[in-house]
Amino acid sequence: MKYFDSLPTITITDKTGKSQLYKNIMTRLSVMPGIFKNPLSYYSYDIQEGDTPEIVAQKYYGDSYAYWVVLYTNQMTDPQWDWPLSYNNFNSYIEEKYTNNSIDAYSTVHHYEKITTQVDLATNTTTTNKLIIDEDTYNSLTETSNTYSLPTGNVFVTVTKNAVSIYDYELDLNESKRSIKILNRAYLNQIQDEFKALMS
Repeated sequence: MKYFDSLPTITITDKTGKSQLYKNIMTRLSVMPGIFKNPLSYYSYDIQEGDTPEIVAQKYYGDSYAYWVVLYTNQMTDPQWDWPLSYNNFNSYIEEKYTNNSIDAYSTVHHYEKITTQVDLATNTTTTNKLIIDEDTYNSLTETSNTYSLPTGNVFVTVTKNAVSIYDYELDLNESKRSIKILNRAYLNQIQDEFKALMS
């Protein structure tokens, strides 16, 4: 199913009085909301370098035109910015946003973090907590590592600090977009049929 072919048309009259039909790309619908609340109706997927919504749709559904289902499942309305940038596009973005404005994204600090890591020695379960702190707190913070005895057992706790550069901040933001959901192919025809019915 071609997404744009299913969109309703609207008539727009220009200043000369001439009317033309256009696809209403601002149309938004809520399709099968119950399906997306069920964790068994989709799979987890990490977007690979070079993946596009069309490529992912081809991989899972055998239909690159089902790219809109991939975007809809993840509530992405702007594929240019909601989808992670490729390595080359990301570096071009950094260049344009920062380097061209005389900012060194690699050495300029975006923010400071206090990182507390706790390891349960009985289960080897690790819990990490990051807290944004100001520069003065960062400078005065002493990194430590200690073992504590709790009622639930012994834990090993480390406190470290980190100065996060603009580049690393932007990279983490970009990478956080890689984990998406893929709707089970069993629901593909159903969601396409409902979408077309609502659009008509």
